[in-house]
Amino acid sequence: MDQGENDEMIRLGRRQNSKNSKSKSMRVNANFIRTVSVEESKSKSAMLKTFMNSLFWANFMAFIVVVDAVCTSADINARAADSGVSETFAVISDLCLALYTIELSVFLCISDCQTRLHWTMLMDIAIIGCGWAERLIQVVAEDSISFRITVLRPLRLVRIFRLLRSLKRLRPLRELHKLATMMATCFRTLLWSFLLCFVVMTVWAMLMVELIYPALLDMNRLEGTFEDCGYCQRAMSTVMDANLLLFQTVIAGDSWGKIAIPVIQRHPATAIIFVGSLLTLVFGVLNLIVAVVVDTFADARINDVQSLAEEMEEDLQYDRQILANLFARIDKDGSGELSLPELMEGARTDPQFHSRLRVMDIEARID
Repeated sequence: MDQGENDEMIRLGRRQNSKNSKSKSMRVNANFIRTVSVEESKSKSAMLKTFMNSLFWANFMAFIVVVDAVCTSADINARAADSGVSETFAVISDLCLALYTIELSVFLCISDCQTRLHWTMLMDIAIIGCGWAERLIQVVAEDSISFRITVLRPLRLVRIFRLLRSLKRLRPLRELHKLATMMATCFRTLLWSFLLCFVVMTVWAMLMVELIYPALLDMNRLEGTFEDCGYCQRAMSTVMDANLLLFQTVIAGDSWGKIAIPVIQRHPATAIIFVGSLLTLVFGVLNLIVAVVVDTFADARINDVQSLAEEMEEDLQYDRQILANLFARIDKDGSGELSLPELMEGARTDPQFHSRLRVMDIEARID
């Protein structure tokens, strides 16, 4: 092979490498290697997606949600006082709704199918749909104002849950995001828990109507007990009334002894029902509900691999930022590189750096 053929092969190899470098670039992030197309990373859709997922846009939308909540509250207060609704608040609220619609449309365009079916995206669609339905009813059926207020207007406050998107990105509000996520994850569990609590209360309510209500009527007829309390006389007249009594006295903890103590003093055997309902509902059902809710959220969190990976990546970026600030503080000459004397001096004088070394079981010693 002569020199000319050798040079030609070198040029072809360089051209092929250049072509491959233009088509693909490697990005290492959070210990995962992902290939990202250069053209894709520079496309308008990718830039728009980056902007829509940025912390700036999340904070801006959080501010818009708060403003909309203030306008909605002012509108509701004005209607409750039967005074004129401020046109300014109405216009601002409509602008917020239009901004929500634009944001949702952009997210639907730039997101994949899995993201579109996520519960937060479906919640956005439902909230914005209710907002436009409210506006439509206001324009078309102005006489049905009472229906619009009682059904659709409170749903506008659900837009506050859109803050979940920004809470996830703000590290100081991570605990609040976990609470909101837990509430959303355990919603079905809470519904079943309410059904279980209602069933247990109904069983005790039946016993109250069958066994305690006749004794209460005898006490009122013979001794005049609860003469000045009409509610006490009919509190156990039906199963639903007894359910309401149990909810008021046991679940809500409102005046448990107002009816229970006089009846127990007159008929001690009824303590089995009063105390039994208290123990099974408060120390049994309610504590069981708390345990199941926590267990449900724990299972959901373990299975949510994507959220765990995102949290790990956020922790890694946060730790990198802390280390960058720490090394910049130790770098006395500002060269951008740390020498061994600077590391030793920083280990002796900087408390934060010294603490990190102690955690890694590294001690700086002066020879």
